[in-house]
Amino acid sequence: MANALKHRNQLAVIASRPAARQTSFSDRIAAIAELGAGTVAAERCAIAFLASGAGADEVVCAPHGDSRWDAVVNAVLVALDNRLGDAVAGSGLKRARRTPGPIESIERVALNAREIDAIARVEKIDGRQIAASAFTDGVSAVRIAMVARADRARGELEASLELMARAVFGEMDLAAARASHEFWRTHGAESGRQAADAKRELVQELAATNRLDEAVAAARGAPPNQRFSRFGELVASGAGFDQWVVAVADGGELTVAASSSGHKEFNLGEAGSALGESFRRRIVIARWRDRDAAIIDRAKQFAEDRIFGGSYVCIPFEAGAIALASRDGRASAATAAAIVERLAPFAASWVMEREASRRSLLARQLALRVFAAIDEERARIARDLHDDQAQLIAAAKIALDGKREAARAIFKQIEEELRRKTRELRPVTIGDASLDEAIEREFARLHRAGITAKLVHLVRDGAAKKISRPVQQLCFQVVRETLSNVIRHARAKSVQITIDSTDTAARVSVTDDGCGIGAGIKGEGTGLAGVRERLELMGGSLTVESRAGRTTVVAEIPESA
Repeated sequence: MANALKHRNQLAVIASRPAARQTSFSDRIAAIAELGAGTVAAERCAIAFLASGAGADEVVCAPHGDSRWDAVVNAVLVALDNRLGDAVAGSGLKRARRTPGPIESIERVALNAREIDAIARVEKIDGRQIAASAFTDGVSAVRIAMVARADRARGELEASLELMARAVFGEMDLAAARASHEFWRTHGAESGRQAADAKRELVQELAATNRLDEAVAAARGAPPNQRFSRFGELVASGAGFDQWVVAVADGGELTVAASSSGHKEFNLGEAGSALGESFRRRIVIARWRDRDAAIIDRAKQFAEDRIFGGSYVCIPFEAGAIALASRDGRASAATAAAIVERLAPFAASWVMEREASRRSLLARQLALRVFAAIDEERARIARDLHDDQAQLIAAAKIALDGKREAARAIFKQIEEELRRKTRELRPVTIGDASLDEAIEREFARLHRAGITAKLVHLVRDGAAKKISRPVQQLCFQVVRETLSNVIRHARAKSVQITIDSTDTAARVSVTDDGCGIGAGIKGEGTGLAGVRERLELMGGSLTVESRAGRTTVVAEIPESA
């Protein structure tokens, strides 16, 4: 009994709350107490339970306003709490399982008759009886104490206590379900808003990505002579600007490659241009006249301040910089920078490609000049041999004429050999003739070897007239060396020569019906190998396709300018 009474002062609430302070859940528990007390005509009924969020048990009492038995029920509730704690420690009752069991599985802990009699004597209960029990469902505990008339059946009182306990647990489960529903309803609404925001952001990101992908595709498909114009248009239109200037570091100097106005006369000197300074310092320079006009008035002035009527921004990239201007101020520098970042590798490759093309053109021009000088020197040597040595031999033949027949024969042979070598040393040239005429002159050699020849010259909108003389010279050299191989090795009966010319290149093919190039023949021969080297130095190519009955030599010759 001492154990049952030693914690009487631990009960947090010993009387019913005023109606104004009771929660709706407490009101429902109080209604259960009223109903239970009325059923057995109890003079006082108290229910102790743990309210949601409370730190201590809450107690409701019935009938409402009758407090003369509060000391009794308070002592009983404290004793029940101690008894419940002892039962958990001693018999292994689980007061705090993770998941509550069904209402049908609640466990009961009751005070014995001796404990109740001791409380009754202490509180001077006379002519009344006390009914009390504690119940647990594994998560929560409910304690109920009742003061009833002595003539009420004990079993009836205990059954009433259990019914009230089950009703309280039912209310607890209902309150938990309502709280869970409210939590998930609120959480779901917030999650829905977050999902909608995330979806909206994702749609915006996808749209931005699609715009960048479209810009990349458009940049890739731009013709070479429109690439930088397309670059400026894509950046400006994608970011809301209406004027633009693209400058690239071409040949070590920053020059304007394209502009929205079509003009390229911009001063990109070190001191006067925001575009030039942006590229040199690798910084973004922005002037927003509708946002920081006072700052602009005090800032360093650039040529772009006069060129552009409104706000502008200069964005650098690896191969240059772009200036973008807007009259209404709605443009986005961040969007422009994102587009420039995606297109910058293409601009760098375009600059490198243009530089490589320029160097290739220079190499071809130098090659033409070198070979022209070689041919000129060979022609000079041939003239010298003809003018000097041939004339000396002719004079010697005249001096010996009529005296020594054998000597004359020898000198004649020397003269013929010298003339043959002179012809071989003389460079292969078309002279003043056209390409077709020079090729047709070579047909005489074919006819003497019993080979028929045909020349086909394809003309595309007059492009043949644009073949430069150096390229015509190479075409003739390819044809002449190939025909020499045909005469010496092919054992052919016919040859067809086809010339196909465009504005940028000439294509020459020579096809014969001979035996083909076999293992015993040394490929192209020295003359054709030299032509191949000359073509490759100029950026052209020479290919040979050969089989028995058909051999085709094809030369691709680019124009040097």
